[in-house]
Amino acid sequence: MHKFKLSLFITLVTGFSLLSANSVIAQRPIQKPGEIRKPGEIQQPKGKWQTPGEIQVPKGIQAIKTQNSQCQQRLTIGADTLFEFNKSSLTADAEETLKALGPMITKAGKHPILIEGHTDSVGSNDYNQRLSESRAKTVKDWLAAHHYVPETSSFKALGETKPIAPNAKPDGSDNPEGRQKNRRVEIVIDTCH
Repeated sequence: MHKFKLSLFITLVTGFSLLSANSVIAQRPIQKPGEIRKPGEIQQPKGKWQTPGEIQVPKGIQAIKTQNSQCQQRLTIGADTLFEFNKSSLTADAEETLKALGPMITKAGKHPILIEGHTDSVGSNDYNQRLSESRAKTVKDWLAAHHYVPETSSFKALGETKPIAPNAKPDGSDNPEGRQKNRRVEIVIDTCH
């Protein structure tokens, strides 16, 4: 008798489950074989289209890129984050980035440090050399004044000699994004000494 009740219960539950599943299936329209459903209309965007603005310049920790190799750590900051066009004095926003950079230098430990200045290819070689030297010295002086690097740290002007992106597009036209990447200051930490 006990087995009979259990068997009856299982039959009822199974039957109820099948009925529920069949009612869900019955609610959906059945697609015939070979029939292709047509997609709805493509919706057109509403409102005004956004026009591209000026190239965004990150600041703070977002402006610092780190690259490590066997005996070297490079901390790269885009010059546009620190300086106005054709200038070597720090902007008001530069301090936010340099304050984020300082602890990164300290964390690397006491190693020899070289601060390199780089420019894009606009202007004469001589002008770019002087500008990159002045910018590297400005960064070195700020870092030394805030005790992140020794006063005796070296700086070097590389001007436009070591680009990391093309200054022009393949068709010869200007490449503002590439030039922006080339304008930079790099703090090179010699981790093997």
